Amino acid sequence: MSARAVAVDQLPRVMPLQMPRSGLDSISYRTTPRDKCLNSFVIAGISGLSAVLFLASCGQWSCPSCGRRKAWRFVGIARAGCDRATERLRILTLTAPREPVDVSWAQLGPRWGRLSERLARRGGRRVSYFATVELQKRGNPHLHVLMRDTGYLHKPIVHALARECGWGFSDIRQVNPGSGVKYVTKYLTKSAGQHMPKQVRRVRMSQDWYEKPKQPKCVWGDGWQWEVWDDVDPGWVERKLRYDGVLNVVRLDVEKVSDE
Repeated sequence: MSARAVAVDQLPRVMPLQMPRSGLDSISYRTTPRDKCLNSFVIAGISGLSAVLFLASCGQWSCPSCGRRKAWRFVGIARAGCDRATERLRILTLTAPREPVDVSWAQLGPRWGRLSERLARRGGRRVSYFATVELQKRGNPHLHVLMRDTGYLHKPIVHALARECGWGFSDIRQVNPGSGVKYVTKYLTKSAGQHMPKQVRRVRMSQDWYEKPKQPKCVWGDGWQWEVWDDVDPGWVERKLRYDGVLNVVRLDVEKVSDE
């Protein structure tokens, strides 16, 4: 087992799953065996007699562990957007017409883009939305869209616009925030761990759906050396570092930022 030495700007992009309450200390933050990512790797940063170990999960939707964790994170985002509503909430369900599966997936994004623009023009305001994809048994996608503050949308007009944009069946109804979040995100948690075409965005939302929290910045000095260990137990890396003379080792859980 050997490590790959990398520069700090070449490290995989990661985000924290758990953070210490007050800076780096000697407390270990670890995943439980039940939530262990099978494709995890270790990033080790060494500076003199101190080291920090990042147990990095792969961050892929298709991973049973990471996919489930990502799904629950987006449940919170859906709920945060609903809390900002000043008018009614609506659920819009869109299905692909009878066509080849690859066509449905390729047209998923363009069809929604055209429909959202036409809904905005019809309602005279920007469409604020949170949408998730459902994988049907026949392989085609459904799109479930939670919309906020859209004003009045006449059902026949919505159905006509959806057909013009290439959708098959469509349905729109008013919901309360709790049931709306549950309805939309149940397909997200259900599909966690399932494989979908690479180009598909399982979650899409408008830029104004929720206010992203500011992430703390951490700037590493020039004295740190970085290594990446693949397919190795972090405990083994920690023991090796201590054997090499490192006195203070901190372990943190992070997740690789994935574009899947």
